[in-house]
Amino acid sequence: MYDSKKVQEGVLLSTIYGLLLLVTILVPAIELVTVFLLPIPFVIYASHHGYKASLILGGFVTVLALLLIFVISFPLTIMSVLGGTMIGEAIYKKRNAYETWAFGTVGVTIGLLVLFLMIQLVLQINIVDEYQGMVQESITSTESLVTSLGIELSSDEIALIKEEMLKITTLLPSILVICALGIAFVTQWVSYKILNWRENRKLRFPPFKFFLLPKTVVWIYFFAILFTWFELDPTSSLAVSVVNVTNLVGLLLTLQGLSFVLFYSYKKKLASAIPILIIVGSIIILPAGLYMLRILGIIDIGFGLRERFENKK
Repeated sequence: MYDSKKVQEGVLLSTIYGLLLLVTILVPAIELVTVFLLPIPFVIYASHHGYKASLILGGFVTVLALLLIFVISFPLTIMSVLGGTMIGEAIYKKRNAYETWAFGTVGVTIGLLVLFLMIQLVLQINIVDEYQGMVQESITSTESLVTSLGIELSSDEIALIKEEMLKITTLLPSILVICALGIAFVTQWVSYKILNWRENRKLRFPPFKFFLLPKTVVWIYFFAILFTWFELDPTSSLAVSVVNVTNLVGLLLTLQGLSFVLFYSYKKKLASAIPILIIVGSIIILPAGLYMLRILGIIDIGFGLRERFENKK
């Protein structure tokens, strides 16, 4: 059945998206801001009409995006449609804020992967090779500088520095997901503000002290750690996957540990300065402090510290 209001809203939101996309393409460096705003039209549309209607609108917008600078507009549109639709669908289904964030992260990650592939295949730019070239230039410049200062570096020391700098290439999947987490979070937060303002809703992220990951995260981390005990070929897909999973899930567990510190302080009615000092101290004594928070996060999830704490009261 024809729904004029639905169509009008679709036209309005697609126009807003088109203007944002044009600004992103034409204004240098503005993408640092607009990358968080581009998915919002699809968040709003999906939150009103569900994912099917949003994907139809996204398909229409994608066709229009192909008429612009293809290499830039297409992956940005895919990221915006998928990330925005998944956030909006989660709002439509009344999922909690952290579940919504997870759905949005998946959508944005897929978009970033499309962008990465477009750079590789269409522009014929190998990001890994470019980074390796930059590392080699940096090593050469550093070696010349320290030599001029009368400091001698052995070939083993130079090789070790180079190896450490090149390790970042194996963490590229984790970097993409972390970027997606940031984009999805800001997009969702801004979308909440807009929907609250326009529709008098009460959408918000709950306080971070109530952040709680599912227990499956601990098992994923446990099995990933088991794989690190085996001698894997560092260049193999399995080894790269294990490194990325342990780092990414480890980061989430560290956040869980931070959350528990705030939760415990809240329940015990401790002075607000105490959890701040604990968190700052953990960051100062890197990496030991963050590992301690990670272990605390594992214990919190695996042994249900919060439930035990609540039951004792």
